[in-house]
Amino acid sequence: MRIKTLSVLGLMCGLTAPAVSLAEVELSGYLTFATTYASTDNTGDITYYNALANTDHWDFDTRMNHVGVQIYSALTDKVSVTLALTAQGGQSGYEVTPEWAYGTYQFNQDWGLRMGRFKGPFYMVSDYRDVGYAYPWVRPPEEVYSTNPIKSVNGLDLVFQKTVNDVNYLLEIYGGSGTNETLVNANLAPGFCPPASCPYAPTDVPFEFETYNSAGFSASIGTEAITFRAGYYNTKVNAPPIVSAESGSFAGVGLIVDWRNILFYSEYVQRDTDNTPTMSVAFPDQNAWYATLGYRFSSFLPYVTFADIDEGNDAVPNALRQSSVALGLRWDIDDAAAVKFEAKQIDPGESSFGGPYAKYGLWDGALVDKGNVYTITFDTIF
Repeated sequence: MRIKTLSVLGLMCGLTAPAVSLAEVELSGYLTFATTYASTDNTGDITYYNALANTDHWDFDTRMNHVGVQIYSALTDKVSVTLALTAQGGQSGYEVTPEWAYGTYQFNQDWGLRMGRFKGPFYMVSDYRDVGYAYPWVRPPEEVYSTNPIKSVNGLDLVFQKTVNDVNYLLEIYGGSGTNETLVNANLAPGFCPPASCPYAPTDVPFEFETYNSAGFSASIGTEAITFRAGYYNTKVNAPPIVSAESGSFAGVGLIVDWRNILFYSEYVQRDTDNTPTMSVAFPDQNAWYATLGYRFSSFLPYVTFADIDEGNDAVPNALRQSSVALGLRWDIDDAAAVKFEAKQIDPGESSFGGPYAKYGLWDGALVDKGNVYTITFDTIF
């Protein structure tokens, strides 16, 4: 949908220059509505992956629910602005945050520079991670997509894009800083309160951290049928009072094959941080991967996903350990809407802490055995 109006830009940016009044504003959006349910052999209620699913009821207030709007305006032939706002769901209601807010200067047809707040290009689907309609799963596999809690970077992003003989090339070189927030998960909990004295981990507690002196790159090459991506990111981290001026890096490779009716996604990522007592509690080394295979039948896409997260280069007790198998079905009910169903069985690995509270995985409480998560989503773009 396109709108030519001065009032929209005036309200959004407070600008009244003649060039702005002639600018064309493009609006687009996306929405995901989900319900989730988890089941385990535990007698008490626990939740999965930062309260995305509860074990005592079907949850319609999950954090998976969100709606987003992107506003784009080309002010001149070389200068444009982009703003993306997301309202995230959850028990506390929808909270609006700016995901993207940057200006772009286009040097020529191939090179451009983004300045401001932009999505960190850490994964295959980073740019459209919140747009559920754009990928097959109910959500990107959390074994991999939980390993980097940074969503956005405030800084500069040099972008090269070119198509030669139907081959698409993309390179991003970026750097900056940012203030981020994650939730205390099972791997953090023992650092706050050892399992022997605190069996009920203080999970789902907001945990703020700062990144600075950050630099990284993301590169991909692809055709209509296949895309390969590789990326690397390095940063300094502050998380008072736990972490002070520690270093961490994040690297990953990915592959997408979309050939005829066959769809294949796979990624491998590695988080490597300073081997210090504080960093190993807050951000322990992790290796993770997933592989998804699907096949289209008309408007239906059944798929299976295998995923795993384990300790990284430095083996520390706080590292997450979990493997899973998910069976899913995507049903395209319209050109811009899809309904998805997924059943996922999760086998949490045993922590080095040992004892009766060792098998956390991505759950906020220790599991007796395996657990299951069931999800239904409605995804649309507009």
